[in-house]
Amino acid sequence: MSGTGTAFVGVEGTDTRRGADATTVLTLYLVLLWLIPSSMVVPALGSAGSPANLLGIAAFFWWVWFHVRRTEVSGVGLQPVRAAMLGWLLIMLMVYANAMAGPIPSDEISVADNGILRLVGMAGILLTANDGISSTERLHALLRRLALAAGAVAVLGFVQYVTHQLWIDRLSIPGLTPGAVVELGARAGFARPSGTSASAIEYGVVLAMALPIMIALASGDHRRRWVFRLLLVPMVLSIYLSVSRSAYLCALVGLMVMALSWTNRQRLQALAIMGVASVAMYLAVPGLLGTILGLFSDADEDPSVSSRTGSYEIASEFVANSPVIGRGFGTFLPKYWILDNGYLGLLIEGGVVGLLGFLAVLTAGILAARRALATTDHDGRLLARAVMASIVAGASCLAFFDTFAFPQTSACVFLVLGIAGAMRRLQAAERTAPGSGSTAEPSPESSPEGSAESAPTSPAPPR
Repeated sequence: MSGTGTAFVGVEGTDTRRGADATTVLTLYLVLLWLIPSSMVVPALGSAGSPANLLGIAAFFWWVWFHVRRTEVSGVGLQPVRAAMLGWLLIMLMVYANAMAGPIPSDEISVADNGILRLVGMAGILLTANDGISSTERLHALLRRLALAAGAVAVLGFVQYVTHQLWIDRLSIPGLTPGAVVELGARAGFARPSGTSASAIEYGVVLAMALPIMIALASGDHRRRWVFRLLLVPMVLSIYLSVSRSAYLCALVGLMVMALSWTNRQRLQALAIMGVASVAMYLAVPGLLGTILGLFSDADEDPSVSSRTGSYEIASEFVANSPVIGRGFGTFLPKYWILDNGYLGLLIEGGVVGLLGFLAVLTAGILAARRALATTDHDGRLLARAVMASIVAGASCLAFFDTFAFPQTSACVFLVLGIAGAMRRLQAAERTAPGSGSTAEPSPESSPEGSAESAPTSPAPPR
């Protein structure tokens, strides 16, 4: 236990310098998630057997073990992100039990098993981040590592586009086999990089979710911001080159949330940078901007859009069979229909209670990040706004993209939700620490971002 609420102790004892802490585990998770191709899995476990998900499951039991054995109260009150996640996980376990208790096609049994394992893995990462990050410094370190990992796959994607080679198909890892055949995709004659993701769409979406965090780090006061400014270039280029409506909309939503806290000058600078980037892409890749504009202007003639709009009638038939508790997470197979709508898919698989439970988790994460805006630290406010933008961007992409069917996007959503919960917990702990002069959590409107005055806070006492 530390002065920051329910933060985990080190694996080897109370001194985290002698063992791995939660930030170390989450850093390893980032490496496994983004630097190992998402198609590579342990063969016997199928889609739930990715190294990242196995670590997430281990993190879940680590979290359970910690809370079972601890004897002190957290001291920071209710943790809404944690409570919402546990409530939703319980709901989805009930959905799973209901599916297994009734008649179910044989090909849906294994995907239902894999689905619940994937949920436990994602819950483990969210809970570990929410309760385990021990200090603001460690949280900021994790966000820097997240941005570096995103920057690395952005560079890889740019190399894929330039060379027209996938490269990751040459990678061999003992014990892992490719779960699906992957190749460099194309659209309207343009190669579509996919990095280590399962598809160019997933690749563009995960980069779009990481974009606000990269921007915040590139505009911060720390001395290494030049690194993130450099990585911002291939990230923006790779989002362009993904040729994905979902990625563009996700990036736009994230930028709009970020722009709420910018000055008019900063907004004009952002528009100028986007204009320069668009001109550069127009000159370097003739026809690309026309193709991108065509994705939206000719949307009514696009088969993928028609498939999305035609999903509602089919979905209503499946929902009618079990509207409250659904048919089981992951059991709506592509052979029935490809929805390209994560909310609609969750309504079918988890019923009304499953969908509402997930919306509660998203809402708790957004409000937690908003609460963290009350910090007096400039970089902390930037990163809190960026995490909130990332969550909102991820939530928006669920309406255009089957997020839960892809491991990297779904994992990123739950990771940033856990980080938002950690931000709220750490900010609350600072306010209630001895010598802080405050025992109540202020609203974000009372922070320096919303007011010119703010009471200073003292850092939490050392452990």
